[in-house]
Order: sequence, then C-alpha cells, then structure tokens
Amino acid sequence: MDDLRTEWDAATNFSEGDVSERWWSTISRQYTEEGRVYHGHTYLAQMFSLYHQYQEKLTNAQAVAMAIFFHKLEYNPRSGDSDTKNLERFEEFMAEAGEGQQESALATAVKSLLEASVSNLTEAHMMEGGSGADDVHYFLDFTMAVLGAPVVEYDQYTTKIQAEYIHLPTTAYNQLRVKILKSLLLMPNIYATREFQKEREKTARENLQREIDNLQA
Repeated sequence: MDDLRTEWDAATNFSEGDVSERWWSTISRQYTEEGRVYHGHTYLAQMFSLYHQYQEKLTNAQAVAMAIFFHKLEYNPRSGDSDTKNLERFEEFMAEAGEGQQESALATAVKSLLEASVSNLTEAHMMEGGSGADDVHYFLDFTMAVLGAPVVEYDQYTTKIQAEYIHLPTTAYNQLRVKILKSLLLMPNIYATREFQKEREKTARENLQREIDNLQA
C-alpha cells in the first residue's frame, strides 16, 4: 500500500491539515474490505500503472488520479447505488479539503469523470470508427483495460468478479454476466482511445465471446 499512499499524497497535495491523512485511512480500509476479491488495492495499483503509462496524454492528471481513488471507494455488488455514493464521498472530501475546493476546477473535473464511470460510455464508444483523446476517454479505458488482457489474466479476473457476486446463485450470475458481456460486444468500440483500440480491442472481444460461450455451455 506504500506506493498507493504516495499516489494519494500527490493527488491531494492541496488539502488542509490532517484531512488527507484521515481520508487515506478511509480509502486504505475500504479497498481492503472483505469481499473485494477483485476491486481491492491490487486493482488500484493496476489502474495507476496505466495512469503513469499514459500520464503525458492527460490534460488534468491530478483529476484522473482522484477519480481512480474514488470511483470504487464504495463498492457493494448487492446494491445499485455505489456510484452515487462515490460521488457523494468525493464531495465530502472536497468540502473538508479547504475553502473553495468543493467548487474548484479540480472538483468539477473529477465529478465529471465519476459521472462518466456510471455508464462507461462516451460518444467515442458508440461511433463506428470513432475515438477520443480526452481525460475521460483514458480514464474509462483504464477501468476497462482488463477486458483486453491476456487469456490467463482475463480468466483470473472473471473468477474474482464472480467471487464478488457470491450472493447470487450460479445460474442467476451466469445470466446477468452474459447479458452484460453481450451488451459490450454490441458496442462499436469497447475502448475509446486509439491506443487501447489498437492494443486491446481485438483481444477484449475474443475474451468476451469466449466467456459467453463458457457461461452458456
């Protein structure tokens, strides 16, 4: 977690007093909660690995870093309101961070990214042959990167995701998962940026179809 603490300190260098320290305790605790088989600290580390790989492409790297920390801070597969809660938690943090921070340009940028992560869709995803190069496009591609991972890594991911939905019977999980995967395959672009389209799109579609076939077998 030391590397993630360094990322947090850099992203919150504007906060006053012990605010950053207190919120880091919250973040480190929640990302190590029981039940986070996939969406834990290793997931955050993978996100920041991609963040640094593409950091020079980002217009507001600090906003993207903040969005990485907050977009899965609240995570409950049994509930449908985690995304709303994450936006609220970010607003709580900014309200405590110092005078004017809640209405700052940084806060506006982060909220825009968090709102986009609810649907994981932009025009670039839905336009045949389209692509984007804004911060939101890179951020969403980071969150979807695992779909285009090598087969072994992808299969490990699917096992961990199912373990997070342990409350669902296998049949119900399979049906829900197939529905989600098929909706992804219907999108003109799983990834929004040219880089991710070139490096991961084909593999992602192969992974998704293979998982669908396995779930329906």
